[in-house]
Amino acid sequence: MKQKVVWKIPAILAISLLSSNAFADHSKSFDGYRIFRTNCFVCHGLDGTGNGPLASKLETKPADLTNNDRLKKKSDRELFKIIEGKAPHGQISNDMPQWGLAISQTQIRSLLAYVRYLHSSKHPVSGDPQMGKQIYDNNCTICHGPDGKGKGTITKIYDMEPADHTDASNMNRMSNEKIRSIISEGTKGAKLMPGWKDILTEKETEDVISYIRLLSAH
Repeated sequence: MKQKVVWKIPAILAISLLSSNAFADHSKSFDGYRIFRTNCFVCHGLDGTGNGPLASKLETKPADLTNNDRLKKKSDRELFKIIEGKAPHGQISNDMPQWGLAISQTQIRSLLAYVRYLHSSKHPVSGDPQMGKQIYDNNCTICHGPDGKGKGTITKIYDMEPADHTDASNMNRMSNEKIRSIISEGTKGAKLMPGWKDILTEKETEDVISYIRLLSAH
């Protein structure tokens, strides 16, 4: 029988440093975010609205990737072809790079997943998911697992049920404010979530929320 867990916050931190995240199964949306920040934000902007630092120098304004009415009408195949640079004539601006010449099809699929998140999610990514991943890896994987599915190493020892951060249905019902409250104050009961308000700064908490959002995006 699994033990009932009794610990203090420093114990979580100590154990988490021993956990490995080398085999973390990142979501496509998170990988897409990283590709977007490297290649696309200069035109489309950090928020995807088309107001990047290079936008004013282009003949055609970059697309607003947060425009749900426009993008939801396009299939994944159509968006893939646009990113790849092989869309039919008239569907793509001459200023849009042919990314198929520079990045792999796997990367394009990840980028597509992030673009879908930008225009379909009601929950904004207001922090830095890449910084959030580092904090998550160092502090959260011991319970939630390196893939965020709630099956961390400590669950093999203690009777606890950490949240599955890849569960889109459940996570989408929770506002950023709700997640922030859970991270800061913790919870009681089977999930046994500790409070991190005395350990993480507000900025670090926001970064973690942003990473969790992309973990649950499909």
